[in-house]
Amino acid sequence: MCIKQEEIFVPGGGFIYRVLHRIMEGDCQCDHGPLWAEVMSMYVDKYPVTNAMYYDFLKQSGYIPKDSANFLRHWVNMKPSQEDMDKPVVWISYNDACAYADFYNKSLPTDIEWQYFASGSRRLKWPWGNEYDKSKLNADEYGSITPVNTFSSGKNEYGILDLCGNAWEMTQLYDDGMHRFMLLRGGSYYRAPDFWHAQGGPCANDSHLKCPLLNEGLNRNSNVGFRCIRRVANE
Repeated sequence: MCIKQEEIFVPGGGFIYRVLHRIMEGDCQCDHGPLWAEVMSMYVDKYPVTNAMYYDFLKQSGYIPKDSANFLRHWVNMKPSQEDMDKPVVWISYNDACAYADFYNKSLPTDIEWQYFASGSRRLKWPWGNEYDKSKLNADEYGSITPVNTFSSGKNEYGILDLCGNAWEMTQLYDDGMHRFMLLRGGSYYRAPDFWHAQGGPCANDSHLKCPLLNEGLNRNSNVGFRCIRRVANE
């Protein structure tokens, strides 16, 4: 029986947004704060979208990307293996993620929204607290992506799981006419031997990674997934 998605209510409010961004080859054109940010109430997916969930979406929607380069390249005959069903879906692009979200009347979170719900009302450094604890997440020693419910002790105060490590999570697109990129959150299990282009491993709630968007084949990666939110009037 595959994991079923659940929605968790997160009340809206305000917080001081401040985020770290490691500058190596290029700057990030976002305001990294500190700044006061107001966030709407929302329902947040308890889990990142899994292979099984994305497979159901394809069957229900008939979605076919215009450019299918590397699309779900880890599947066989456009179906995930049984052992991958509950793992975060990867090898999907920003457009593929938005197609899923739109079909279910949801959206990807903004970078600010992601930090707001991940850090909880106490604005914690990590989803579970202010100290790093590798027993609460999938870090690099596991060597591959794990099912989204593997590390239940790593949930945040709202009960949202798999916010750190395992697979990066996309947030909404930035496009100012000159730069087109998304900001990734949470980090992943994988640490590349060369750290110049991308910081590897798990990332804290107050850290993001700039991911320039190129062609669809390059926009799909083996350790980048997503989760959705549904905004509601503040309750």
